[in-house]
Amino acid sequence: MADLGPRIWQARHDGSLLPRADVAHVTSREDAYAEQAAGADASGLTRAGWKVAATSELAQQMLGVPGPSIGPVFAEHISDTPATVGAKTAHQDAVECEFAFVIGRDLGDASDISRDDIIAAVDHALVAIEIVGCRFEGGFAEAGANLCISDFSFNVGFVRGPQIENWPDVDLSKAPAAMHLNGEKVAQGKGADVMGDPVDALRWAAEEAARIGKPFKAGDVVTTGTMTGAVKVAPGDNVVGDFGDLGKVEISFN
Repeated sequence: MADLGPRIWQARHDGSLLPRADVAHVTSREDAYAEQAAGADASGLTRAGWKVAATSELAQQMLGVPGPSIGPVFAEHISDTPATVGAKTAHQDAVECEFAFVIGRDLGDASDISRDDIIAAVDHALVAIEIVGCRFEGGFAEAGANLCISDFSFNVGFVRGPQIENWPDVDLSKAPAAMHLNGEKVAQGKGADVMGDPVDALRWAAEEAARIGKPFKAGDVVTTGTMTGAVKVAPGDNVVGDFGDLGKVEISFN
């Protein structure tokens, strides 16, 4: 359906669901990114960067995807901790502990970006919680890559936590994170759960963004994938992402 992207955006906006059959005509990764872009255009919002989805084998198995993808992050859907955010239960809204990176300079359309290149391009790093949701019937399970990408790679928004001091000197692969739901620890993980190292996920995302013709720009913020899996939330819930010495992020849902 030619208007799929805008209809995904409308479902994201009003909390409704689309049938999975509506994405059946999207048969390639390129077509999926085109639908994603059409949805972003229809939103009228300001893209502030990117999120990386499915950076762990567990997430890939659950979603039925062969690897990661990226999706737009909108400035209007970024908050600072402690935040209060609405939860859309029909979309199976969930939260994930993640690292985020703010890009300090344009990266251009290079398709082979080294680890040193991406580290040098980062202005600063921070801890964050991403909120994710699925705008299709059946939710996340076995959604497949084309549905995932078309649906903004499941982004809803994210909440910024403290910056990480001297972040290049911190081994983020060993950094812990725990998600607390209404005062109870319900999930935990570490940076290595994100493609082995969140910096490697960031480098991959930079190459993917360049490949689809939208390379990283100065000021872009990029969340690099969940360390804790996805924890479902509902109105009335409170979550805290605890990154140990690196800080905490808190969200209340209404």
